[in-house]
Amino acid sequence: MQLPLRLQNRRGRIIAVKSTDGKTLFLGLSWLAFLLVAALSALTIYMVSPRFAMFYHKLPMILWFITAFILLIVGGGLFLITIAAFFSLDVLYPHGGEPITMRILFPVVLALGKLFGFGKDRLREAFVDTNNALQWAQRRRLSPERLLILLPHCLQHHECPWRITFDIHNCNRCGKCDIAELAEIAERFSTEVRVATGGTLARKVISDYNPSVIVAVACGHDLSAGIIDAHPIPVFGVPNIRPAGPCFDTKVKVENVRQVLEELLGNKK
Repeated sequence: MQLPLRLQNRRGRIIAVKSTDGKTLFLGLSWLAFLLVAALSALTIYMVSPRFAMFYHKLPMILWFITAFILLIVGGGLFLITIAAFFSLDVLYPHGGEPITMRILFPVVLALGKLFGFGKDRLREAFVDTNNALQWAQRRRLSPERLLILLPHCLQHHECPWRITFDIHNCNRCGKCDIAELAEIAERFSTEVRVATGGTLARKVISDYNPSVIVAVACGHDLSAGIIDAHPIPVFGVPNIRPAGPCFDTKVKVENVRQVLEELLGNKK
C-alpha cells in the first residue's frame, strides 16, 4: 500500500515523497517500545534490588542511576527525532545524527508492529516516511554537488531490448516506461543517474560513485534496506508503483523525483 507523503518547501509547495500517517505510525510505535522497555527495566530493578542489596547496599541505587541515564539518552534522542520529523526543525547533531532510527528503532518497530497486526510493507513505508522527514529537516546542511539518482531495473519495460544498467543514456526513449523521462530530468539537472538490478549492484554503485546525497526509487523493502546500508549518506526515498506486482514493469511519479531535485539543486527549466 502506497501512502502519500507531504513535505512543504519554503514557498509552501507540497513535495510528495510520502504521508504524515507513515511517520506517525513509526514514531508512535517507537515511543510505545521505549515506554515498554522503560517499564520493564524499572520492574526488573525493583524485583532484583533486595538481592543486589545483599552484596552491597548501594548497588540498587547505582543500577537505578545507570538505567535512568541510559533511558534519558535514548528518550532524549527519540524526542529530538520526533521534533525534527514533525516540525522540520534541524535539531539533530551532528549531521546524520539519527543512528537510533537507522540501527535500533527500525527492527524494534518492525517486531512490535507485527504484534499489532501491521504488515511489513506498511511498516517499511513508515520507516521511509520518517527517514525522508529527518533528511528534509537537515536539508540545508546537505551537499548536493555529488547527488546520485538511483533507480531499480524493474522500471524498465520488460520487452525493452536496450541495456541501461550501466548507461541509462542507452535508453531509446520510446515512452513505454518512466526511464526516458527520468533520464531527461537527470540531464536537465546535470545529475548522475544509475540503474541497479539489485541490492548488491546498488551498493557497488554507491561505493564507486561515493555520492553526497542519494535520491532512490524502489519498493518499501529495498528502500528501507538501502537507507540503512547507505548510512551515513543521506537518502531521500521515492516509492515506486507496482501495477503489475513487485519487480515487474513498475512505475514512479516522476514529478516527485523532479521536485526533490528542484529543492536540493534549484529550479532548472
